[in-house]
Amino acid sequence: MQHQDIEMTINTVNASSNNELVIAFMGKGGTGKTFTSLGLIQSLRNLDKAMIVADADTNRSLSRYLTSHYLGYGEEELKELPLMTLAEQDFYEFQQLDSEQLYRDFYGTQFNEVKKFSVEPPDLFTQKYTKALDDKLALMSVGTSALRMEELYSNRCSHATLNPLKAWIALSTKGIVVLDCGGGEDAGRFGLPIGANVVVVVVEATPDAIAISEDIRAIDEELGIPVVYVLNKCLNQFPEVEAFEAEHGDNIVGKIPFIPTIYGKNPLKVFDEIEGIFTPMVEKILSVKLSSPQQRWERVLRWQERLQYQRESKKSQPFSFIS
Repeated sequence: MQHQDIEMTINTVNASSNNELVIAFMGKGGTGKTFTSLGLIQSLRNLDKAMIVADADTNRSLSRYLTSHYLGYGEEELKELPLMTLAEQDFYEFQQLDSEQLYRDFYGTQFNEVKKFSVEPPDLFTQKYTKALDDKLALMSVGTSALRMEELYSNRCSHATLNPLKAWIALSTKGIVVLDCGGGEDAGRFGLPIGANVVVVVVEATPDAIAISEDIRAIDEELGIPVVYVLNKCLNQFPEVEAFEAEHGDNIVGKIPFIPTIYGKNPLKVFDEIEGIFTPMVEKILSVKLSSPQQRWERVLRWQERLQYQRESKKSQPFSFIS
């Protein structure tokens, strides 16, 4: 398919949703999620639309590759990126929330009453918490997992620092957002990708990777998010691959073969060698029926309603120790 055809696909598919496309990447740590993300990011750039990459993996591999390639950054410069984990006050001001309001109250707010974020042109909040890589690409980061005193001595779970990012993902409009959720299923249990149009689960042919992908699928389907798969380092003689393909074949959007010559290299520098693998993936992802921004926010409302029901149920049950 030629570039013009791909662009036509995204315009057609997203006509009902103002051309938003929010993709979240999940998978067991070490399955090649960063490699896959970078390949699809470069392919999505052919659509010539503004894009923000949100790196929620505390390993910061995606941030490291992108800033090195586009800005020539090293580890010291990486520390200077604006962090979404420190955005709570600005988030409250942008949404005009009272300082006493809880996130649970905000997540119960109707769609027409919340302020939307914009990729292009970026709103003031988005502009403050992204780093421009070029005129069409920007990076948003949560930073490292190193000791953060505000979390260590907080009376809240450290997940609370990701609430501005979760809401930003769900309310992003007018552009493309690519979210790296980090390794494992923990981000899904917190609901981080709940505002995505689709979750791409990267799977390797190992029992652990396949088991975790099943956990991720179950969580995301419960949240109402469409799930597709990319098989990485495919070795078809592995029985795990054959079994997984037999069960999920209709939802597999791509297979990345084992390519020893490119591992250890920045995928952005060898993209010419892998572009043919990722372009068809983009086409298949774009063929997934995408939700409108309002439908994405309705998922948040249903999630919050269920949480509230759980809280009320627990209040009505007497506490007891189980021996």
